Amino acid sequence: MSAFVHTLSPRFRDLDPYNHVNNAVYLTYFEEARVAFMTHIGLRGLFTRERSTVIARAEVEYKAPAHLHDLLDIYVQVGEVRNSSYSLRYQIYRRSDGALIARGETVQVCFNFELNMPTRLPETWRERLRAYQATAAVQEP
Repeated sequence: MSAFVHTLSPRFRDLDPYNHVNNAVYLTYFEEARVAFMTHIGLRGLFTRERSTVIARAEVEYKAPAHLHDLLDIYVQVGEVRNSSYSLRYQIYRRSDGALIARGETVQVCFNFELNMPTRLPETWRERLRAYQATAAVQEP
């Protein structure tokens, strides 16, 4: 399956003194795309106190600056699906010229907040995630 795409435009508050998107903001962009993706595949509606997710790892590789008024397409694909965790891969492209702005990955752990410990991924989650599992890297638009 192709990647899920979430589109956004940087806000003025996202900028640093050099007028490009501050490096810390990209994790927020990944979060916005992740929430949209999870809602799209129906997982957000399945989250409970006994089964939700927490971020165990996040990484960003910066490739080019983004600026105010850029239109950014964030591609989301599922990486590895394990017993109690899964990874999501992100690639951000500027729509106007197709430039790769950043790429990254997060690892989500299925977590029971009642017991305060990780728990196994339900099979229904696995099925929905695998429908968007990456078979190859996202190709530039």
